[in-house]
Amino acid sequence: MHRIAMLLGLLTIMLVFASCSNLPEKRTLLAAAGFKTLPATTPKQLAALHAMKAGEIKLHSGKNGPIYIFADPAKNSMMVGGPPQFKKYKTLKFQEQQADEKLLDAQVNMDNADYSAWGPDANFGLASASDPL
Repeated sequence: MHRIAMLLGLLTIMLVFASCSNLPEKRTLLAAAGFKTLPATTPKQLAALHAMKAGEIKLHSGKNGPIYIFADPAKNSMMVGGPPQFKKYKTLKFQEQQADEKLLDAQVNMDNADYSAWGPDANFGLASASDPL
């Protein structure tokens, strides 16, 4: 029981940090999916990069087919990938969302658990701060 509570607490902390940092999370997923980072080094590249909406993935037509571009003006770079990389990114994102939903369900189930059959003073063998050791 104690291990479950600790695990849920740890997962909650991870979820909070992940939700606070959407762009780094997106960068990580894109990199894991095989997107390549291209730095903007010339004034023309920097201007084009800063004209794009940060954090958005856009579909463009490349000379060899469609490409997906993620603008990252804060890092003066963009991440690019083709259809296979974008498909992998969507799969990874879906898996992450599923894990987040399972964590939330587990938290709700723990919060709604009925322990009244054990009585109001039950500590389930766990010492509290007021219990003598």
